[in-house]
Amino acid sequence: MSSAETEKDASNRSLLIVEDDQRFADTLAAEFRDRGYRTEWLESLQAVKDYEPLDFQYAVVDLRIRQDSGLDVITTLKERSTDTVIIVLTGYGSIATAVKATKLGATAYLTKPVDADEIERAFVGGGEDEDIPIPDEFQSLYRHEREYIEFVLAECDGNISQAARRLGLHRQSLQRKLRKYTPN
Repeated sequence: MSSAETEKDASNRSLLIVEDDQRFADTLAAEFRDRGYRTEWLESLQAVKDYEPLDFQYAVVDLRIRQDSGLDVITTLKERSTDTVIIVLTGYGSIATAVKATKLGATAYLTKPVDADEIERAFVGGGEDEDIPIPDEFQSLYRHEREYIEFVLAECDGNISQAARRLGLHRQSLQRKLRKYTPN
C-alpha cells in the first residue's frame, strides 16, 4: 500500500463516542480528531438508535450511560453496523461485565482512566495475542462481592429489583452497595 493510500485510509477513519460525561467525550474526540479520525459524540442509547447512518469503523462505549447500559449500545451497534470495532470503557470494571461485553461483540474492555494511545492500541490489536497478566494475590472480599453483584446485575439486564431478589437483598440495600462501588 502506498503512503498516499495509507493517508487516505487514515483520513477516512471514523469514531463514535457513546459517553454521558461531556468533558471526557470532548477531550477524547479532540485527541482522535488530532490523529485523523472523524468523530461523533452521542450521549444515550436512544441517540444511538436514532442516528443515521450508523456506519463507524470504531466505537468507544461507556458501560454506564446515565440510565442506559453500554451493553445495550453494543447490541444496537452490532445489529446495525456489524463491522464496527467496539471498545468498552468503565470506571468500575468487573469480570462479569467484561465477559458479557465481549460475548455481545466488544473487542476490548478498558478500565478508566484510559488514554487515547491505549484505546487506539485496542482498536488495532484487539488484544488477541497479548498475554493477560494473572494477579498473584487473592482478590479482596470487597472486590469479590462487587464483581459478583455486577455479574448478577448483568444477568438481570440491569434490573435492580430482580437482581436484589436473586441476591437475597432488599432493593434499597443493593442500591446502597451499587452507589458505594461507583468511582468518585
